[in-house]
Amino acid sequence: MTIALSFWESVKPEDLFQAIADEENRRHVVKVMKTLSVDPVWTKQIIEAVEAGRIETRCFISWLARELRPSRYLEVGVRRGFSMAMVASRVREVEIYGFDLWKPDYAGVANLGPKFVQSEMEKIGYIKRVHFFSGDSHRTLPAFFGSKRATLWDRLKANRRFKRRTSFSMITIDGDHSLLGAYQDLLDTMPYCEIGGVIVFDDIAPDYSKLDPEAVKVERGNDPYGWGDLLGVWRAIKERFRNFRYFEYTKDPPGVGLAIRLL
Repeated sequence: MTIALSFWESVKPEDLFQAIADEENRRHVVKVMKTLSVDPVWTKQIIEAVEAGRIETRCFISWLARELRPSRYLEVGVRRGFSMAMVASRVREVEIYGFDLWKPDYAGVANLGPKFVQSEMEKIGYIKRVHFFSGDSHRTLPAFFGSKRATLWDRLKANRRFKRRTSFSMITIDGDHSLLGAYQDLLDTMPYCEIGGVIVFDDIAPDYSKLDPEAVKVERGNDPYGWGDLLGVWRAIKERFRNFRYFEYTKDPPGVGLAIRLL
């Protein structure tokens, strides 16, 4: 990794966000988005937001990949591979691990699966095989990391593919958007972030004016701890994992949380 811990310890949030918004980074995000297959809902929205100077989620991931040069990247919530492509296009030698349920018609668009995403990565020059894990992340993540929360059968299946568990330079959590589910995905992955590595957490400040309130309520699910939304989940994680420095970008939707491991 190429960013010193002293940078993360001292950088002001506004200076970090200004760096992420630099012209080269925004151009790169747009170029990658135009190379990938068109998503009828999101491609145009993302490109227009970035070209208008807004810092969209993919801007964060692209900049972090450029500066960190991660050797291993883990992503929960792959869908069409937009975020994954930002990492793969910046670091062609990175090992990528993608976890997804591949829920049909997610967000109103067909969810085309691992073969499609692999072909998308090849479009932007990534020729290595992505390590895909299909299924509920609340089963696949514990199994992958060898947690006792996983069933013996799930652990055995994971062990056949990977004998040795590893840590990651970058992790993106953008899967289960229920409050308890998102919290669990963070709990399962944050201990495996390397010192100096970064967790990216999406959707902490969506534009609720464009969302169906009832659908949002259903997606959030049970809220026994009074978190309210994903920003509340993020702040609960902040209290639990105090060995990270946290940043919250809420100016532009969908909003992004960053956590950098310092200890």
